Amino acid sequence: MSFSYYNPNDRYRQRAARRMTFFLGSGFFFALIFGFGFWLGGIRAQQNMYILQEDKRITSEERDSVQAEMTKMRAESQTAKVRLEQLRANYEELIGGGEIKDLVSLMRQQIDQGVDVKRLQSVILSARPPQNCSAPKTRRFVVDTPVYNGPGSRVVLPGGVVVVTANGSSAQNAQGRKEAWFDPSQPVEISFKVKDGKAETKKGILPLYYTVVYGDKEYRFTATAGDKSFVRLTHDHCDYP
Repeated sequence: MSFSYYNPNDRYRQRAARRMTFFLGSGFFFALIFGFGFWLGGIRAQQNMYILQEDKRITSEERDSVQAEMTKMRAESQTAKVRLEQLRANYEELIGGGEIKDLVSLMRQQIDQGVDVKRLQSVILSARPPQNCSAPKTRRFVVDTPVYNGPGSRVVLPGGVVVVTANGSSAQNAQGRKEAWFDPSQPVEISFKVKDGKAETKKGILPLYYTVVYGDKEYRFTATAGDKSFVRLTHDHCDYP
C-alpha cells in the first residue's frame, strides 16, 4: 500500500499559471498583430507619400513646360507682330500713298481681269512725261441745278474737240429754300463729251480731274469751285504719246 501527497494549493497555482500564460500569449499575439498592422500602415503611408510627391513633381514639370511653351508662343507672336509692322511699313514706303497706291490697285485689278502682265509692262514702259504742252487756260461756266432757269452754260474747246457741262445740287438759303446756284459742298457731275465719241461723266466733290486722248493730243482738265454758280475749268493739252 502506497500513499500520495495531494496539496489543493498546487491545483490553484497551476490554474493561475495557465491563465497567466494564456493572457501573456494572447497579449503577445495581439501586440504582434498590432505591430504588424502599424508597420504595414507605415509602409503604405510611405508609398502614398512617394506617390503624392511623384505626382507633385510631374505636375510641377508639366506646369513649367506649359509656362515655357506659353512664353515661347507669346514671344513668337510678338516677333510676328513686329515683322508684320515692318513689312507694312516697308510696303507703305515702297509704294507710298495716294496716286502710286491707286496705280498699284489698278494694275492688280487689270491683272485679275486677265490683262497679260507683259502687255501691262509694255504700256507702262511706253509712258513718258508730257511733252510740248500748251499753256494752261482757265474758263468758267455755270453749273445747272434743278432750280436754275438760265441759258445753258458749257465750255467748248477749239474745233469742238471736247465739250464740258456740269450739273449739281441746289444750295439752300437760311429759310431752307433752294436757290438757283449749286452747293459746292455736294457732289457735282461734270460731263466731258469728246468729238466723234461718247460722253464720260466724272462725279464727286470738287475738285475733279479728267484726262482724255483725242488724235495725237492728250487733254487734261481740272475743275474747281469758282464764284457763286460757277465752276472754274483749267485745261491744257500735250503731245501723245
